[in-house]
Amino acid sequence: MPNYRDVYLEKKKTLDDSGSLTIDISPIDPISEMVIRFEARNGSNNNKAAPIPRVISKIEIIDGADVIFSMDGRLAYALSYYLTRNMPHIFYAERGDATQVANIPLRFGRWLWDPIFALDPLKFRNLQLRITWDLAAVNAVGATGFLTGSAKMSVVARVIEGLTAAPSHFLMHKDHYAFTTGASGEERIALPTDYPFVMAMVRAYEAGVQMSDSLENIKLSLDFDKAIPIDITVTDLKSVIINEFGTVRLDNGFKGDDNEAHEAFLGDVRSVAALGGARDILASASVVDAGRYTLRLISTAGADQLNVEAFVNTFGQCPFNCLVLPFGDLEDPETYLMAQEHGDIKAILTQGNAGAEANVVLSQLRQYKG
Repeated sequence: MPNYRDVYLEKKKTLDDSGSLTIDISPIDPISEMVIRFEARNGSNNNKAAPIPRVISKIEIIDGADVIFSMDGRLAYALSYYLTRNMPHIFYAERGDATQVANIPLRFGRWLWDPIFALDPLKFRNLQLRITWDLAAVNAVGATGFLTGSAKMSVVARVIEGLTAAPSHFLMHKDHYAFTTGASGEERIALPTDYPFVMAMVRAYEAGVQMSDSLENIKLSLDFDKAIPIDITVTDLKSVIINEFGTVRLDNGFKGDDNEAHEAFLGDVRSVAALGGARDILASASVVDAGRYTLRLISTAGADQLNVEAFVNTFGQCPFNCLVLPFGDLEDPETYLMAQEHGDIKAILTQGNAGAEANVVLSQLRQYKG
């Protein structure tokens, strides 16, 4: 019978405020999943709109020039959710002196401990994990950002021992294409035809702008429209995702002013519940729109409040403004889109508003050679 265990590749390593860390992937047994746990403490006053995934600019798994995984922390967090249907642990707080934490799992199989699909270090020459971060990516380090010298990181490899046969495949995940949306027109993106498509994510983020305004429609064209497996408006796709995945909750230890808009980091916010952080403060959501919420913060005497704490529960979908496009049933490889059977594959994204950050992430099934 296989044996499952967790192996630390790094444990509570103290980090500089910014930098890049390369870690040799040393276990020789197949790896079902790696989990990156990153934490940092807020400054003495606040740290607005800076959940941990926003300060991780790149997560890579590489073997020389061969790239197995590559994307930023926001995309990696959302991808883990869509693969597992569980929101990875995250403690997001804007209040001063709070220690924020995020777990970002990198999964290589259809499920945890998948014996057939897993990352097998013996099939590579020099497998490495590289993580790049900057605590000042959102707010300058200090009283209203992260506290200098407070970043720590752990990395756990979840390995499978005692398999009777080595894994035959693994899931490869990459941020394939990044661009800034235009006011109109189509962004036509050539996709690779080397390995089957398992899943895609499309991200569109601009503060205070609906995803469906930045990108209006998503189309997938095979062999110059000989087949069109996907052609859907972003508005309809959000509804499909809600139907399939349900709603999720992302909490925030809010710190801010009355009538100040804050990012929810759910691209499709359905509702917000708020509670004042002190007995004499009343908190309620007055506006919920375009991935943001605005709180009404007043004292019991009716006075507007500034620089106060509240506890906020946001409910919705599309973590970090990421939409998902599954290609079949994750557990059944026969249902994946067989990209290698086509000569040309293009994603065609119709734009409607200039200025949004946009990404196309592709998960593919890759077979080991030999």
